[in-house]
Amino acid sequence: MTIADWIQSNSVWIVFGVTIVVLVYYIYKTTEIFMSKKRRRTIRHPITALTLILTVWGLVFFIYIVFMGGKIQVGDWAQVILLGGLVSITAAYAYSTEKMAEEMKEQHLSEARPYLLLRLNGEAVQWDKDEQGKLPSREFTITIRNVGKGPAINLWAALWSPDETYFGDSKGYLALGEEWQTNISRTLTGAVKLGFEKEAWLPELKEVIKHKYPGIVAVKYNDIHRRTWVSYLCFERHVDVESFVLEEEQNIVELKP
Repeated sequence: MTIADWIQSNSVWIVFGVTIVVLVYYIYKTTEIFMSKKRRRTIRHPITALTLILTVWGLVFFIYIVFMGGKIQVGDWAQVILLGGLVSITAAYAYSTEKMAEEMKEQHLSEARPYLLLRLNGEAVQWDKDEQGKLPSREFTITIRNVGKGPAINLWAALWSPDETYFGDSKGYLALGEEWQTNISRTLTGAVKLGFEKEAWLPELKEVIKHKYPGIVAVKYNDIHRRTWVSYLCFERHVDVESFVLEEEQNIVELKP
């Protein structure tokens, strides 16, 4: 029995075996994507159902051409080439449609995204004991303005530190163009003082903010699609009076589930 005859008689098992291999690979990639989301790391090109189907049939078609090509009549090669072209065009069209759908979804999400900007109420804030020995206030005021395209929901504002948690203030929602003035407390929560807190508020910011600033104000909020965002404002030391701080870096990050 030749290899071609063996392939022909066992074609069903070959197709089954190829399908199992691709399915195992698909399950592996899906698990990797799931675990990456738990680690808050993004994989740019996840395996989709379309990719899986095209991969399976592409492999089957390739095996068939390699082992059965000698038995295909000259007049039938035109049909084989036409079939391959149709499969390629269909795959390209499906891929284009899928990308277009993703772009439309992303555009739809961006149209509802809030964008919160923070600013100090005043030019500077006393941060440490000054030269005369005067202690700083236990709180200071900031203004939060929504300049995005959608409302911000479930706002929570507080000082942020990679190691400590401070008392904060909350607000139900902030519509487009609205401002929220709130007092930022410099007092640590009782849970941290007593050692109950295992991890500080917003531990994800540790991967974003590397520089050690005198202070950082963070505002956590959601959009109407339940995505979570954090706007933060970092302070820098005053050039002439180090006991005071000024505004420096400001940014917005999305917290992935």
